[in-house]
Amino acid sequence: MSEPALPRLVAVGLVRHGDRAGEPTWVVTRRHPDAHLGGAWELPGGRIEPGEKPEDALRRELREELGVEVEGISPLTFSFFEYPGRTVLLLFYETQTVAGSTPRPLAAAELRLVTMAELLDLTWPPANGPLIRHLQTSRRPW
Repeated sequence: MSEPALPRLVAVGLVRHGDRAGEPTWVVTRRHPDAHLGGAWELPGGRIEPGEKPEDALRRELREELGVEVEGISPLTFSFFEYPGRTVLLLFYETQTVAGSTPRPLAAAELRLVTMAELLDLTWPPANGPLIRHLQTSRRPW
């Protein structure tokens, strides 16, 4: 009997960028149709490389996916999830873009800036469940 594969370690960012009518807005992206979970909304981020710190991976992924620099990275929660054919361990962080950094959809089909209420109304992949529950029950004034 073979050993089960280790989960993919993924750093994911709840990235604040700007505001709308005084309410903070957050970056969400839509996966390309031909990708795993194609067409789904997600928070930007990606795989943590061997030997890489999660916060460094998040900075690298946000540069690659959005073309932005971020500051103030803080852990939020995590999620361990088994999809058919792959298992992931998602490490969720809160961060914000630095002044002058504007997100662009460099690796996504679409990018939106949404309020927290709009973010919570989107349909998310199952592995994002712990983050969504955390955001719904948080007493923080997002």
